[in-house]
Amino acid sequence: MSGHPTGLPLGTGAEVCGGFAWRDPEGPCRFAGSGSSAGPAVVPDQVACAFFEPPPSCDPCGACCREAFDTVPVTEADAARLRPAHADLLRAHDDGWRDLARVPSTLGRGTRCAALRGDGSPAGPYRCVVYALRPSNCRDLAPGSEACLTARRRVGITPYAPGQAPDGPLSVE
Repeated sequence: MSGHPTGLPLGTGAEVCGGFAWRDPEGPCRFAGSGSSAGPAVVPDQVACAFFEPPPSCDPCGACCREAFDTVPVTEADAARLRPAHADLLRAHDDGWRDLARVPSTLGRGTRCAALRGDGSPAGPYRCVVYALRPSNCRDLAPGSEACLTARRRVGITPYAPGQAPDGPLSVE
């Protein structure tokens, strides 16, 4: 076989698409897709493409809490859970919008959630200090989801697919 069914280059042959982080259970490859559309279907035992990644783990990643997104909206129910123990992390805006506070990024560009601790190293894995009380947007962002893939691409953990334009807070120099 000269190439992968998605049109991407073949990997080493050591991994298969069934173990790829960005393959939907129904078969489409989200990595090879564009925007919100999935790429072509691939079978689980297909030799993986050169962009193979195992399913993500949150602790060394933290992409969704780092520079990938500019804000974490907070609903009234979220704010009630976070008060009084973490009221310092709530930010209210003049127009009524609420979100979690942001702090300067350790990368020197952009910001990250003020509730995120650690640097992603083995000695300092990323940890959310409000995890049990986290806002609904955080609860809804599942590891391996489309939003997870977007966050990982935006912070440079997962490469962009060939021809895909970088986006997000760190894509602007």
